[in-house]
Amino acid sequence: MTTFDNIKKLAKEHGMSLAELNDKAGLGKRTIYRWRTDNPSYTSLAKVAKVLGVTPDQLTDQNTDLDSDDQEMLALFRKSTDGMTEEEKEKFKQSFVKLLKVAKDLNS
Repeated sequence: MTTFDNIKKLAKEHGMSLAELNDKAGLGKRTIYRWRTDNPSYTSLAKVAKVLGVTPDQLTDQNTDLDSDDQEMLALFRKSTDGMTEEEKEKFKQSFVKLLKVAKDLNS
């Protein structure tokens, strides 16, 4: 999958169009669309990654160590925290980790 395809897929998972993602990342007009044929700068890629809650490496498929269950959990986390501030996301993450620990203890 290309970087553009990865970004398009993640934007869709977040309920965003590429134009909306482009705007949220503070990029120039249609920048993301140009990545179908051009390679993005690291700075621009990092801005998009931040909006999507991933690392730049995940956008470029350089980090493929997540299995499908992990990817599903990550997508669920992203959807659940969409629109939250960074502080709210951190609190949500801490609560989520605690919930997973309780669930694991119940299944032990």
